[in-house]
Amino acid sequence: MLGKPLVFAAIAVLVPSFAAAQAFDTGSRAEAYRRYVLAGKDVQCRTNASCAALGVAALDAGRIKDAQTLVDMESMLADAATLQAEEENSPKALNSAHARATMALIHEGDVQAGLGAFSNARAYYRTAASRGKDAPDDPMLSRVVEVAQQRLSGIADKQVVQGLPASGVSFARYLSLGAWSTVTLAPVKGRHGVYRLEARFVYPGVSNEGQPVVNTGTVVANVRFFGAIARVVVSEEPVGATIEATAKAGNLGAYDGHGDKCLLEFRLTAPETLDIATHGAVAACGFGPNVAADGRYYLKTGS
Repeated sequence: MLGKPLVFAAIAVLVPSFAAAQAFDTGSRAEAYRRYVLAGKDVQCRTNASCAALGVAALDAGRIKDAQTLVDMESMLADAATLQAEEENSPKALNSAHARATMALIHEGDVQAGLGAFSNARAYYRTAASRGKDAPDDPMLSRVVEVAQQRLSGIADKQVVQGLPASGVSFARYLSLGAWSTVTLAPVKGRHGVYRLEARFVYPGVSNEGQPVVNTGTVVANVRFFGAIARVVVSEEPVGATIEATAKAGNLGAYDGHGDKCLLEFRLTAPETLDIATHGAVAACGFGPNVAADGRYYLKTGS
């Protein structure tokens, strides 16, 4: 528990209900997704706003499991609102949906903080805080981002994981629709300083029937970090093969600007933070449509 129930309650209603916006037009992909989300769910709430309010109340009462269920539903209904705004091509509705989705990320972090999983909570708060760049001039999103930054500040020094633990570590980057791209690093027995890297990158979407779908791309490699940087040449190996990337790859000029080459750079830039950049061309990495590895990943434990 974070000891801020009044703040919780206030933030839950920062974003209006917009019930009318959730009365989706028949035949829309957003409506189909919302129906998918709500079908067969034994949950007290049916709108983003009500799920947010009930989730906050459950967390304040110490009912962590209930809070998790409600917050998950809050997040999915915010995604449905985003899909609806995109269908309507409405910038105002899209800004509102982005604010609600960002608030849901904060509430997910609050649940993790309530469980004492501070690295996970930081991953959600930092993801939420980064959403400010989506609409820097939108006052509603700015207020929500400020809340994320406040939450992050409150647990910034709690059980921070430094470096790469001997037991291994996982990093994750949130996209949308509940989908995370992930990278795990596990020490290779008998090979000092070598890690087995398993990465799964995704691009989420929704089918015409309203079901979540993802395009994927995977990389498996044995890597060694040199000055907090590991580089994996993907395009020179068969798709699905374990890549041996323990030697230092220093000549990025051989990849940048080349449409037939793909080198992924994994950089440990700060505690609990992994940045990934593609050198060459994303299309040469062999991933699914619209899938890219690039971005900032945060340390995250568990599922």
